[in-house]
Amino acid sequence: MELNKGNSYYKNEKFQDALIQFQKGLALDPSLKFAWRSVALSAMTLYRPGVDTPENTQYYSTAIDAFKKYLAAFPQDTKAQDFMVSTYMNANKYDDVLNYLRDAVRKNPGDVKANKLIVTIYLRTQRIKEAYDWIVAHIPKADAEPYYLVSVYCWDKAYRDASITPQQRGEFIDLGLTAADKALQMQPEYFDAMIYTNLLYREKAKLQTTEAAKQQYFDKAEEWRTKALALREKLKKHTSLASS
Repeated sequence: MELNKGNSYYKNEKFQDALIQFQKGLALDPSLKFAWRSVALSAMTLYRPGVDTPENTQYYSTAIDAFKKYLAAFPQDTKAQDFMVSTYMNANKYDDVLNYLRDAVRKNPGDVKANKLIVTIYLRTQRIKEAYDWIVAHIPKADAEPYYLVSVYCWDKAYRDASITPQQRGEFIDLGLTAADKALQMQPEYFDAMIYTNLLYREKAKLQTTEAAKQQYFDKAEEWRTKALALREKLKKHTSLASS
């Protein structure tokens, strides 16, 4: 009865009432483990990212706790896993979601989706070297995009972050160039990776203390810019031929 009432409230977007009914149903019959999904979804919907109130914090905690209990009984529900990860992310609980995802990878090392999410979170939280190391250890070697993303974050850090030292800037640039090179080894005609190789060499030139060294890296940047423009023209021609 309580679960039916909860479903009715949920369909009518009365999520607080739905949550109460689902919790009552589970209190009366704890064996109805499937209902933890309904508790989790109701609390997740009520949670408001960035709102710092006891009530909102409770919605977050209720959602995560319910997702964990549901997934313990139904571990193959990938949609519920996605919802839980999204809830963690919306609450900026990056270390918590990393712990969850790393545990998932330990159980299933070939989980590409979880591995890529780990990389995304490392990048989003500016742990760029950790992202790169995770890619090397866990992402299939034929996948160029994660390496490209590292190069983007490295350039952004070197170009925009005024708080880092010249040595740190140089380390980010070199890591970015290494990552872009790996992406291009896997996908030689990777236009965006070419562009960021060009941009990273320009940043490297700025760090040099002699004009000769500066010019050397500016020349490398121009070389990659020229390659990127040539590739763009080639792709345009292919597109024109295909559409004619």
